[in-house]
Amino acid sequence: MSKPVPLSNFNVGENIDQSEISCRSYSGTPISTENRCGENKLHTSLTVIQRQRRSCFHKKNSGTPLLCVACGLKTELYIQDSMTFTYHEIQRATNHFSEENLLGEGGYGRVYKGKLKDGQLIAAKVRKQESSQGFAEFNSEVSVLSFARHKNIVMLLGYFCKENLNILVYEYICNKSLHWHLFDNPENVLDWHQRHAIAIGTAKGLRFLHEECRGGPIIHRDMRPSNILLTHDLVPMLGDFGLARWKINDDTLQTTILGTLGYLAPEYAENGFVSVRTDVYAFGIVLVQLMSGRKVIDLESEGQHASLRQWAKPLIKKLALHELIDPRIGESYDTYQLYLMARTAYLCVQTNPEMRPSMGEVLRLLEGESDDFRHLKKMVVPKYSKR
Repeated sequence: MSKPVPLSNFNVGENIDQSEISCRSYSGTPISTENRCGENKLHTSLTVIQRQRRSCFHKKNSGTPLLCVACGLKTELYIQDSMTFTYHEIQRATNHFSEENLLGEGGYGRVYKGKLKDGQLIAAKVRKQESSQGFAEFNSEVSVLSFARHKNIVMLLGYFCKENLNILVYEYICNKSLHWHLFDNPENVLDWHQRHAIAIGTAKGLRFLHEECRGGPIIHRDMRPSNILLTHDLVPMLGDFGLARWKINDDTLQTTILGTLGYLAPEYAENGFVSVRTDVYAFGIVLVQLMSGRKVIDLESEGQHASLRQWAKPLIKKLALHELIDPRIGESYDTYQLYLMARTAYLCVQTNPEMRPSMGEVLRLLEGESDDFRHLKKMVVPKYSKR
């Protein structure tokens, strides 16, 4: 029998690898809440959520599509909006927050796997009581994910909030993170077609956040493989919205510099300027990782190039695609798809944010639908003819 773990007595580790859910090894400072527009949106979304009742759960929709075909996982679509949970419901679902159900931990707190009475699998993200950072991220995730419903975004099912205890309840994503599959799973290497599909799905999720979300454009601010979760069908799901920000009227805002080294756009890392183009830059780095199987900064690798961006850009510019591809894939890749992904990555990681494509343009570039973007005209990536 598993032993209950007191929530007030977390032993929080550092440098935790993110795997099955959106749990980061938080190392930053709290989100800045200086933006009045963002505060108003947060207040509105919390008010809406607090009015929800558990009556939404009275009947299941038998026609709900599976989230993962391989393991039969599903998230019922009768859950129309985020809602409150009782502490007892979450405690029972996680078997009293047992160590056996612990999925990960970080500066925010701990994340536990659980199962609700109706069979729904969940990931319960419990804020460490003394973590002011965690409270800021709790507010951010509730605010943002209340407006975000997309097949490539992890769904927030609800939350519990009372005094110093805050718990976020997500649908459980069953097959760990892209980071794990790229770097910690040597026995089952992702093939090219799987990597290409993951790139397309992730781009669709980001496009939704930037261009299609009803609440307005959302900047993720922490786009990286650890925050891209996968089903057993390898459908990518964007997770961990603790650093996310609403885009206000101005295209660019200045804020506290948070995120992960190697994925930060230059204007953000140096001056704190953040826009949807900072996400585009980070996505470009993720594309390079999908192609190469390399970490952003790998001190153990041979050669002089510590920065993944510095290593990749010259190879893309001279179309040395055979040097770019992950050697574990071998020759079993589509050369034209690789070219499209390499060229897209090259555009995404431009130093000047104005020269980066939008996520809508990124998706069309990846799918080979158009070459007629202003960003391409001044770029020096040679044309590649499909044979």
